[in-house]
Amino acid sequence: MDRERGAPLIEKAVLAPACAALKVFPLPGVVLLPGAPAPFHVFEPRYRALFEAALAGDRVVAVPTIADPAEAMSDRPELLPVAGICVIVGEQQNDDGSWGVLLHCAGRVALLEELELGTPYRQFRAELVEDLYPPAGSKALQADVEALDQLCYKLIPLLPAESGVSRLVEALARMKDPAAMADLVAAAAITEPRARYRVLAEPQVAMRLKMVDGELAALVLMLSQGRGVRN
Repeated sequence: MDRERGAPLIEKAVLAPACAALKVFPLPGVVLLPGAPAPFHVFEPRYRALFEAALAGDRVVAVPTIADPAEAMSDRPELLPVAGICVIVGEQQNDDGSWGVLLHCAGRVALLEELELGTPYRQFRAELVEDLYPPAGSKALQADVEALDQLCYKLIPLLPAESGVSRLVEALARMKDPAAMADLVAAAAITEPRARYRVLAEPQVAMRLKMVDGELAALVLMLSQGRGVRN
């Protein structure tokens, strides 16, 4: 769960123009959520070309999930329609030409149409997915936010200190945006790709919070029962 780092502030003005021809780095079983950093080793020639182009330009890429992992090695596997849009915040080229990159997921995008631009990597016309709040705004979500806080506190005695759960709780205490809070906890605590994707694909912040609360409650119950068996 040790995911919490200093997150850069990334303006939508940087992300929106990239959506006209968004470079994609598709992966099987990987779902990136906003607010989370993710390191990757990039070695395939087509993706080395992708990151070299991104580094020479806006440094923006999307990481969509391949719908069927069995198609991961095909040229154009089907992709799930919502992806994390990321900014490259760190890079290092290795002696063999491969790259180590650190991405910061800065938002959600819907992949609308694949473009034929003659590049070895795939590009899509996309649009940013906005967080949708109830008519009463974030104050209507106070009960769900408090439930999220309490569930995270319950994790502290159930996980080892090196898990980073205490830092996660500290980070939540500094946050004001319920959408960002749900994403941060989901990125840190939910590991199953289908559950992560459900959170990623949900624009309604109220529903997203309930999803994360439910997943976290199940994790707390499982860890609590496991502790009881060991004792």
